Amino acid sequence: MAEGTTLTTKQCLEQEIKGETWEVIQYLAMALKADNEGRTEVAQTLRSIAMDEAAHGARFKYLADRIGDLQSEIEKMLSGEEQAVDGKHEGMKVAESSGQKEVASFFDTAAHDEARHAAMLRNLLERYF
Repeated sequence: MAEGTTLTTKQCLEQEIKGETWEVIQYLAMALKADNEGRTEVAQTLRSIAMDEAAHGARFKYLADRIGDLQSEIEKMLSGEEQAVDGKHEGMKVAESSGQKEVASFFDTAAHDEARHAAMLRNLLERYF
């Protein structure tokens, strides 16, 4: 923002949500690299920091009143998880066609995870809502 510009609390919260989200991904990616380099303690520490950052982001999102009715939120997430399966399969096909087998394999793994997440959310909706 330009000097002298006053931010609203909402704008500050939104900045924090974005920042914390990026930090979670960055710390977890660094932890993967540390694992691959055999630096177990470094990886564990970075994962711990990532979880703290995730908790910060969640709290900022909650304080920003960006979580609505729980059933509606779960339904929205279910839809996103189902769409993510297709998106990841598309990424898998693109990676395969360019000869990137490891990337394609991970897209497939992630697609299976998304499908599992969708099943878990469906189960919650059936059991509790």
